[in-house]
Amino acid sequence: MTQTAAARYLTALAEYGVESFFVNAGTDFAPIVEAYAENLATGGPTLPTPVICAHENLAGGMAHGAALITGKPQALMVHVNVGTANVACAVANASRDRIPLLVMAGRSPIIEAGAVGDRDLPIHWSQEMFDQASIVREFVKWDYELRDPRQVDAVVDRALSMATSQPQGPIYLSLPREVLAESADEPAVPAQREFTPVSATVQPDPAAVAEIANRIAAAKFPVIVATAAGQEPTAVPLLEEAATRFGIGVADPWARYLNIASDHPNRIGSQVAEVFAHADVVVFLESDVPWIPKREGPADGTYIAQVGVDPLFSAYPIRSHRSDITVSATSTAFLTELIAALDGRSADIDLSRAEAIQQVASTYQAGVDALRAQEVAVQDETISPALISALLGELLDDDDIVFNEYVSYPDLLSRTKPGTYYFLPASGGLGWGLPAALGAKFAAPERTVVATLGDGAYMFANPAACHHAAAKHDLPVLTIIANNSNWGAVDGATQLAYPTGTAVANAERRFSDLSPSPDLAAYCTASGGYGVTVRNRSDLADALKAALHAVRVEKRQALVDVRTA
Repeated sequence: MTQTAAARYLTALAEYGVESFFVNAGTDFAPIVEAYAENLATGGPTLPTPVICAHENLAGGMAHGAALITGKPQALMVHVNVGTANVACAVANASRDRIPLLVMAGRSPIIEAGAVGDRDLPIHWSQEMFDQASIVREFVKWDYELRDPRQVDAVVDRALSMATSQPQGPIYLSLPREVLAESADEPAVPAQREFTPVSATVQPDPAAVAEIANRIAAAKFPVIVATAAGQEPTAVPLLEEAATRFGIGVADPWARYLNIASDHPNRIGSQVAEVFAHADVVVFLESDVPWIPKREGPADGTYIAQVGVDPLFSAYPIRSHRSDITVSATSTAFLTELIAALDGRSADIDLSRAEAIQQVASTYQAGVDALRAQEVAVQDETISPALISALLGELLDDDDIVFNEYVSYPDLLSRTKPGTYYFLPASGGLGWGLPAALGAKFAAPERTVVATLGDGAYMFANPAACHHAAAKHDLPVLTIIANNSNWGAVDGATQLAYPTGTAVANAERRFSDLSPSPDLAAYCTASGGYGVTVRNRSDLADALKAALHAVRVEKRQALVDVRTA
């Protein structure tokens, strides 16, 4: 049976288990469009569901969010070089977060005349590049160009295998229009199949685990510091078990996932300086920046272990944090083996050390509780980001998911279950939070999904495109904006570098002023959602309750634009 390479490609994606196809289309999509139409007209096999996105960053962010929730690789396709340029920020985020994405882009036709899909518009000359993949090559694990219809199945297999092998990450595949339009024979293969098997885990060296277990067993105040261990939801209960059973403290500075329940009695907080003040053994687990040397560092006698899929973070050009032992392992595999090794040393562990650890944890939690009480007790009408988090934390259910782009206070959100909290990827590509939340809602329509953003991050997200997608694809997500008409990160960086500089006293010279703020709620209402602007503290709780009612009960998107002090 003969079909086009485009049809064969889409069918192969489906056969390998890819269910969704996030797209921002262009002239290069003609064979893809025709393949979908032909499939529908002839009653062909089920193809990945196309999810139309009005901007490439939206497509990349939605695929990212869907991958986080499902744990499966996602596919997205954009328009030649210009689409690749627009999606580059999302690819950088996926790269640093190790998200398995198949990032595809059409390629301007090479043939000027004489073939289906050849050049028929002026842009087919001007959009051709000598090396289109170079736009994203530093962020992807593998890039390739489909050259012949007979390659389709091998290329899909290779792409998925590369994206899902550890450390996981995005790949980039360019698809020339005239190649997609060529005929391709359908191979005699089963309707469902697996791509080239790749181990989902990286097992640690047993001798290295034994060494770390010995150090922890003999320690007075051992601590595991986790930044991104919770990307594997199965690692969270293991980390909690290790902490509880063996008297180990846990800290989660710059956490990009929920690594441990916020109320765990051994969680000593989110400050690595506090860890170094007490710990004699520290295991950094999936921590790309364990500490910032100009601010703090471990004492000479503190034993340091660094553990992760790629514990050297080899994609980072320079990273020189010391380590007494460095172990390659996925978090779940490492913690499983560590628990087993500590079981064998239980007689050597002085569990009374847990009292000191839990005292530090209790002091930290008391500070969180005091901040919550302080925020709620303020008498004037000003609103702070901390108050937003404190009130939201009281309203969220255990299974609700929060995507935080800078402004939420995780401790005040009181998240306790794996997979319920996500923070901006390490690359810092803004405009991620709302698209990722939409992708999560697409993957888990039964769950409540909330995006907490600053106004700058919200504008980076191409809000008109995001709210359009929420309406078009029936994705009732709640967006909460802490709107101070300012880029706080810009001010913070300036003040860190020049604490007594001229800019500190001159706001107009800081390059951070975003005033006057647009009517951000109007973006949401323009797409049929519930939108409200809150300026007074006394109105905030009711506004949040009404917005949650809109997404949970009315099943429509909502946005609360909170004007903060």
